[in-house]
Amino acid sequence: MIISSIDIYKNKVVRLYKGKIDNCTFYGYYNEYIDFYYFIKIKKIHIVLLDNIFFKKKNKIKINKIIKPQIGGGIYSCEIIKFYLKQNFVKFVLGSILFKNKIEFKKILSFYNKKILISLDCLNNFVIINGWTKNTNISFEKIFLYLFDLNIKNIIFTNIAKDGTLSGIKIEEIFFLINKKNLCNFIISGGISNINNIIKIYNLYNFNFIIGLSLYKFTIKIKNL
Repeated sequence: MIISSIDIYKNKVVRLYKGKIDNCTFYGYYNEYIDFYYFIKIKKIHIVLLDNIFFKKKNKIKINKIIKPQIGGGIYSCEIIKFYLKQNFVKFVLGSILFKNKIEFKKILSFYNKKILISLDCLNNFVIINGWTKNTNISFEKIFLYLFDLNIKNIIFTNIAKDGTLSGIKIEEIFFLINKKNLCNFIISGGISNINNIIKIYNLYNFNFIIGLSLYKFTIKIKNL
């Protein structure tokens, strides 16, 4: 499965280069994309609210009920999840809260376990949080074991050194995921360059993918979603 990512900043769709908010490119307004995806009957969308991450806001963004979007960015409490459930979001992506407030993290899991995905953004195999500004010094392998013990089944893995670069993903760069693929549903993000890049990895390992810049640059076509 291939899911389109819409990163929203000040109501605009943008793409960041390696996660830098001061290095972003504008690609239109989010409501135009939502209306277009609704029109062509694409139901699954990955939305990231950058304002929530970098400026601690709680943007109100309502989605057509037919679309089944997942949302990330500033999801750090049950109250925020309740807020976005009313905006028709169906899945919630947690990242930094896993490292900053484990009590609230476990509380969220107790209420919304089946609606939760975990995002692990990594640089040199260490998890980076707070909008990719703080290194936790915790390895992917260590946090994966912790999540496995909590029965987490859906993890988004992003190589932030690749994100926004269209430089492609090499098998050796995700080798450490391969021996865990039967334990968890991995969704790979960051650096995906073209449909052949996806097909090669998918045929071998059956991973799912989130793409952004490759759609806006037309190296992957809408029909592939």
